[in-house]
Amino acid sequence: MTIYVHPASWSEYTAALDWARSGSERIKEATSKPEEMPRGARYYLTNDFQSGFGVASDGTLIGLFSTVKGRGTDLVWDAVNHKGASKLDCFDGFLPEYYKQFGFMETERVANWVQGEPDVVFMSLV
Repeated sequence: MTIYVHPASWSEYTAALDWARSGSERIKEATSKPEEMPRGARYYLTNDFQSGFGVASDGTLIGLFSTVKGRGTDLVWDAVNHKGASKLDCFDGFLPEYYKQFGFMETERVANWVQGEPDVVFMSLV
């Protein structure tokens, strides 16, 4: 199934992200707060506003979320193949292994600012 995204304003994207974070602890833990999302990035949402992502001006994939199970893969492929995403950062655990399937490789690892929480893993396309 192909997922289609359309360009969204910062306000539209952050409203959708805020809604998704309020309904899912998993999304809340994996994404930044809406007000922390950079205003200069390009944002994309699905037509139902339940999934989206941003691409910062330096090619960093940011704020990828989906409240619909199974959409993540299509969203990442779209971000990489059509929207210019070439790097990202995520928390250690499931996500670094997940992003490897798209060609991302770890380039740096930084201890989390909260003791006992997972490291921050920086990744780039190879």
